[in-house]
Order: sequence, then structure tokens, then C-alpha cells
Amino acid sequence: MMQIIRNLRTIFIFLGVCLSQTLMQSSIAATSMQIIPGESQTSLSKYAHVTLSNELAVILVSDPKAERFAAALAVNAGNFQDPDEHPGIAHLLEHMLFLGTKKYPEANSYQAYIRQHGGSHNAFTSSQETNYYFDVLPDAYPEALDRFAQFFIAPTLDPNYIAREINAVDSEYRAKLNDETRRSNEAFKTLINENHPSSRFTVGNLDTLGNMPTDTLKARLQGFYDNFYTPDNMTLVLVANKPLKTLETYARTYFSDIPLRKHTQKAELPVLVQAPHKIQVFQTDTEKSLLSLSFPIPSQIQNYATQPTRYISYVLGDESKNSLFSDLKTKNWAQSLHTGITKDDGNNALFKLTIRLTDEGVTHRNEVVARVFKAIDNLKQTDINPAYIKETRTLSQLNFAYHDYVPPMHLAQLLASRSRVVSPNQLLESFRITGDAKEKDIELLLKQLSKKRVLVQWQHPSISPDEWAAAPLKWQVEPLYQGKYANANLSEKWDNEVAQDLPNNYGQPKENPYIPDNLAITNHSDASPIHIVNTPKLDFWHKTNSQFKKPTGMIFGYLGCTQNDSARDKLLLQLWAILFTDAMSESSYQPYNAGLNFSLYAHKNGLTLRTSGYTDKQMVFFKDLLNELLAFRAEPERLTVAKQEILKNLNNLDNQPPHALARHYFSKATTLGNSTRDAIQNHLISVTADEINQFIQKHIQRFRYIGYVTGNFERQESEKLANTLQNTLSNRLSEHQYQTVKVKSLAPNGRYVYQFNTRSSDSVVLYSLISTDGNNADHVERSYFRILVQLLSPRFYNEFRTEKQYGYIVGVTNQTIDQTPAIGFLVQSPNTDSDTLISEIGRFLEENSEWGNRLSDQEFEQARSAVLSQFSLTPKTLRESALEEWPHIVEPEHNFNDRETWIKTLKTLSKDDFIVFIENKIEHNQAARVVTTNQWQDTTNWQQLSIQ
Repeated sequence: MMQIIRNLRTIFIFLGVCLSQTLMQSSIAATSMQIIPGESQTSLSKYAHVTLSNELAVILVSDPKAERFAAALAVNAGNFQDPDEHPGIAHLLEHMLFLGTKKYPEANSYQAYIRQHGGSHNAFTSSQETNYYFDVLPDAYPEALDRFAQFFIAPTLDPNYIAREINAVDSEYRAKLNDETRRSNEAFKTLINENHPSSRFTVGNLDTLGNMPTDTLKARLQGFYDNFYTPDNMTLVLVANKPLKTLETYARTYFSDIPLRKHTQKAELPVLVQAPHKIQVFQTDTEKSLLSLSFPIPSQIQNYATQPTRYISYVLGDESKNSLFSDLKTKNWAQSLHTGITKDDGNNALFKLTIRLTDEGVTHRNEVVARVFKAIDNLKQTDINPAYIKETRTLSQLNFAYHDYVPPMHLAQLLASRSRVVSPNQLLESFRITGDAKEKDIELLLKQLSKKRVLVQWQHPSISPDEWAAAPLKWQVEPLYQGKYANANLSEKWDNEVAQDLPNNYGQPKENPYIPDNLAITNHSDASPIHIVNTPKLDFWHKTNSQFKKPTGMIFGYLGCTQNDSARDKLLLQLWAILFTDAMSESSYQPYNAGLNFSLYAHKNGLTLRTSGYTDKQMVFFKDLLNELLAFRAEPERLTVAKQEILKNLNNLDNQPPHALARHYFSKATTLGNSTRDAIQNHLISVTADEINQFIQKHIQRFRYIGYVTGNFERQESEKLANTLQNTLSNRLSEHQYQTVKVKSLAPNGRYVYQFNTRSSDSVVLYSLISTDGNNADHVERSYFRILVQLLSPRFYNEFRTEKQYGYIVGVTNQTIDQTPAIGFLVQSPNTDSDTLISEIGRFLEENSEWGNRLSDQEFEQARSAVLSQFSLTPKTLRESALEEWPHIVEPEHNFNDRETWIKTLKTLSKDDFIVFIENKIEHNQAARVVTTNQWQDTTNWQQLSIQ
């Protein structure tokens, strides 16, 4: 969990300041193209902006690495602009724009075109923004832009689809009814000023959108569109491997016809929180213990240059020695702590600190809160530390200078959002800290962090902190998500709880010694990984890779040590990895904050230790971690905490989205060496620290080591590490037989079913066709399966999602396991039972087995080219490159030409051979059929699968 949280924080470091959805109001005349300054030193892209004659602002990005071209358009309007009586109008309008335009009236025209040409698309509606985006293969880009532009020129808003799309919005709402985060967030809105739009329901459902005649609703949709979907209220971004001038021509050609009209001014927002000093107790349906403290602060949107809140987060969110979290974790009171800004509306925001508590932390909640405010008070009482300001600025600038490549579609979506609140000339600069935060700004923010100015939310299934409430709790039920909660003013006990005997430097970390000094970049690269040690017991590889022009690298260490697939041994291995990661959280936090990351994960063959980040200090970091791993022994107290968390996660499994569970159980039911949840729970309860330590002692005595060093490292450095490991590990090294995934033997024409439980009332069906070739399918057969996914996806989506409205979550998925290809047809539905869905998917398959004979040359070629393009994409980051190479290093075959084999195979496939494949696999039932579902009544003629 800590590693997941850290990965999320890394994203936020690159994004810089948290910008919420607010409107930059301006009157802009048409302009000529102007260059945007400030790109990172390793970027090859060029940025420019232009304003069209209709006042549409356009950002242009010429990206020489782009292999798919992208566009995004952000509208400065979202659910804050919904009418009070019809929440969800903005969201419904977002859906409707995909369902036909005057020039391209077919409801599935846009989606089918994008999919057929190797692309993807999506959109989202947030508080003050609606963002549409897509990517596509280069040759299809001009027509894709034309189709996309029609959304904003002349959408049909076809009344025939409005009622259907209300059902889709309702399905989207219902899909989250059991989502604990959505439920607790909806309850938290009752602490927000009721006159603020942030307190309202935003998704929409049948009750809020289906409460008027269709023609009236169409008029409301059209009115919203006319008021806010105006060129002066939108920003377009184009990203492609084209000259800026060409992109400008595209923008003028396809988007100048958006009608010139002025947007309706947004209503001024009231204060976000009228009455802080309140607590909400939320009763969770899952085993979850969270404490969040939200402090109202001024908006931070325009503070992107200095980010004074980063100073506070940097200290309070620290996990190294002497930090608040380190203390709470040492006492076994907390599992995680993170801070950030939320609900920034342009005027006000919330600074939020969230702690995931252990069972002991729930018991000691008063001491936890006292320590939080002691850390805050120490920050207030001590002088602003210039070292922290310098570190945050240095790390922000380093992360921007050497950030990984951002894929075109994500970049387009990101820039479109950011352009709404930042002027074009400051656009790139806004992604990093460029100046030092002023002490008075930090001090002003710290004053807001007070026990008297806080909204407390406590989440737990059964325990309430009644002592924090000034009056007895009065329980209510939030009507939309049925969350049970109670609000109250905070008590005197809350106000007066003080931490005793804690020093004045409590919660203030030391300066970070891991910030890189040497950022030199080597000037050469190896073509492929080089074998520098090759023995049956130790295998070591190296590849200098400077093609990404960054002073970064990755180091892998594989310990092949497992001897059997017993459920208990697998659990012990997982616990080893979990407990070691937990033990290293304090000592690895400052390296992480300075750009050095590590992960340890368990797998079928043993453990893999991996580090990544700046090469300066990374080699020492890796060796220290490996030594710690070999010396590590589990502590009973931390094992107790880990077991509690694992048991909670297992108990909460049924609460996961049904569609995610269907894919999870498909994998479990079709492969060998897995355990049921009950079996894992039974083993977990009896595991002791002594047993884990005996397991560790046994497996560190005999293992095979495989190492790989890649990136901005020279071969001599790898050779030195390999020699060191040979010497220090010589008495431990042993041969080890590599184990592969074992797929169950399924019969051709076999029909199998696995049923599982969910807390959601939705039906879900994952209906899969899986090869029965003994996990040894060649590239030809695997290519055919991928082409089949490509061909059937738009047809299936249009029929099951757009036309028949079986559910909001609909798709054709690649379910391939190792070398066993499989294709899955997925539907999650709130209104159609599993029996009907299974029957309908079966009918769809029968119809489309015959459809193969009607397949045109153009359709086949488009699908083949789209799949080929996926394998032709070159790695854009060191991580992508290394993670592609690493499996081939570990696997005995060392098939580094796998990508080239795929490409060669795909280039030689013919339509006729593909049709024969379709007939054999579907019409003649050579593939097995596996249904993974939660509510199927009649399973006659289907064989039950089990997890084993």
C-alpha cells in the first residue's frame, strides 16, 4: 500500500500544483501562432498557441516521438453548472456528444472510426470542466479531427438516444453504489456549505434526469450546450508528429466552423465551508479505518510558481525518521498517511490529511490526533526552514527536467485542463516550482491548520469516537448511496487533547542526503542486453541505454528460490515481501522523495527486488537493500498489523466492482496453483513470525540470482556489482528450475462456468473464448485472437451498450494468459439478469462466426494494421524498455526478438486464413467457452470450475 501511495505522489510531483476547475475569463482576439517557452531540457517537442477567429484557444504540440496522434478539448463548464433541479445535465451532455452529429449522424460512427484506426477515446465531467480526448493512427488523424470537431459544431442530441443515455448515466451511478469512497464522499458533502455546488449530487440518475419529457430535457441539454460550449469558453490541444504550422492548419481547417458566440458567465461561488469545527462519523460497509482532517484554506490555483502548501505537505507527509508517520507506524497505530489539496474551486480549498489507522490506532485515536497537532504546532512555532523550501524547489525542477515521456493523448488531456487556468506563456512553467515560497504565505496557511477550523471525517464499520462529538450522535442515511453517517460539532475534549512529552522538533525530518549531485548522461547505448556473467547459479546482464537522455537507470535482482506451489508457501513468500517493504518504509522514504524508488514483489519463482530513478547513488541504494533483504527477519508486532490488513482486504473483496472481480476470477479459475479466499484466511490466521523467519532462513540459503542493470550506467559499474555479488553470495547460490504459469487443460468445445459473490446487485458476465492448445499457441494464433478483439469491439459495444443499453460497462477484452490466447465479452448491468446476458452474448458470437464470410478486405486490413501498430510502438521511457526486456532475461529462452516476431507475423496474415480461424474457433467450437459471472441461475450443460 505504501508503494502505491508513493507512486501516486510521484505523479503529483510531475503535475506540480493541484489545479481545480475554475475559469480564466478573458476577451481574446484572433492571434497568429506564438511559441510557448519553458519545455524541459530533455524534451524534443515544440509547443505553440494560437487563437482562431472564433476565439477558440488552441495549444499545438509538435512531438517527434508521437506514434499515435491525439487531441483534447476542455470546456470550462461542468457539474457546478448543473441546474439545481436536474443534477447530472453536464454529465449527460458529455455522453450525448458521442452519439451523432449533423455531418456524421450514426450513433456509433465516431467510436467505430477511432477503434478501427487503432485509437482510443474517452471524456470526463468534473466540477467546472468537461474534457474530451482521443488518439488514433497518423493516417487517420485528419478525418478523426473532423469527426471530433463536429461535437462542438453541430451535435444532433438525438431524442431517440436521450432516454437510452439516461439509462447509461444511471448505470454509471449504480455501478458505484457499493464504492466506499463514493459513498463517504457523498456523505462528506453534508459538511459543505449547502449553497455551494460542491455539496450537490453530480453524476445524475433516473430520478434527476428522467423526471421530465424528452423534448424538455433536449431543450435543457441544448441550452447548456449553447451557454457553455462556446469557442471562447474552450481550449483545444493537438499533439502529433507534425510541424507546428501543419497543426495550426488542422486547427483552422476543422475547428474554425465552431459558431462564434459568447458563453454565459458562471455564478459567483459562495464560501466552501461556513462552519468548520465539525465531525462526521461514517459507518463503512467494509473493514476500513480512516481518519481525515480537512482544513479550509484559500485557493492555491494561482500559486503554481511557489506552491507554499508543498512546504507543509513536505513536512507533515514525510515518512523518514522523526516524522509524524514514522512515530505513528512505530507504535503500530497507522498504516499510511498522506496530505494534499482537494475541492479547490478558485476561491477556497481544503488542505486534507488522511491517516489509515490500524486496529491499535483506532483504540489510541486520541493520542494519534494529539500527535498530528503537535507536529502542526511545531511547524507553527519554529522558523520557516529554508532547507525544506530549497529541497521542494530542487526536486520539483529535477522531476520536470527529467520527467518521463507523456503519451500524446494524456498530454493533450492534461494541457487542455491546465490551459483553462494558466495563460499560454506560463503553461509549461506551471508544472514546476520556479520560485521560493514566501514565509508569510506559508505562515498564513499554517494558521488555518487549527483544531477550531477543521472538518473531521471518521470512517469505521462499528466504532465511533463519541468523545469527539459535543452532543450524542444522531444517525442519518444519505439517500443516494445509502451511507449511514452522523454529523456533530466537535467537543471540548477534542479541543483540549494535547500530546505530552514530545520535543519541539517532533515531526520535522532532517535534510535529504539523497538528492542527486551527478546528473551527467552517458553518450552511447547498447543495442540489446549484454550477458556479462553466465553460470547456472548466477546470471547477470547489462545494457547501457542513453536514448532517453536522462540520468536515470533501473536495477533488477531476481532470487529464484521456491520449490513448490503449496498455498502456505505462497502466503509465506507474500508475507516476506510485504513485511520487508513495510520495514524499509522509514529508511527508503528520503531516497524515494529524491527520485530513488524500490519495490520487492513475490512471484511463482521467488522474489524480485527492483530499484529505479537517478543513477547517482542508486547502485549503493540497491546493494544496501539487497543486504537488508537477506538479513531481514519478521517482527511479531508488524506481522499482526499485516495480517489484520490482509484479512480486511480479503473480507472486502466482494465489495470490488463486479467487472473487476469477473476478470480476477477468470484468471484464478483457469490457471493452477491458486487458493480460495477461505483457504488463504485459514492459513493466515495460524502463521507466526517464527514460521516466516524459518521460511526466510531456508530460502536465503539456496537461490539462483539473475541481475540486470540498465539505463545511464556503464558496463564497468555492472561488472563491479556482479563481481561483488559473486563473492558475497557464493555460499548461497544454487541452481533453480524456472517455473511457468500452468493453465488448466480445457476441452475443445468445452463449456465451463465459475460463479462468485458480489455485494453489488448488478449482474456481470465475462463470456470468454479460450484456446485449448496447452499454453503453447504460436504467434499466428495469438495474432488472430487480437485481430478478433479489434474487429468485434466496436460491434459489441454499439449493440450491447449504445443500442440495447444492457449496461454502462461493456467491452471486448484480451484475456490472454501467457501463451494461451483468450477473448472476453464483458457486460456489467443493473437492469438485465445474467441468464439474458449469457444468452445474448452467445447469440452475438454465433452471428459473428458467420459474419467472417462477409468481412471486407478493408475491414480486415484496418484491424490487422491497428494490432500491428500496437507492436510497432517503440518504448518511450527507460521503464517501458526495461520492463519489456526483463521477462526475456529471466525466461530461459531469452527471446529478445519477440516484438520483431509479432511484427513479422502480423505483416504476413491474410484475410482468408483469418476466416478459416474464425470458423474453427467459433463456428466449429474448437475453443473452450468460460463464463465468469455472479448471478446465473441455469447452468445446465456447463461444467463448474473451481480455484485450485
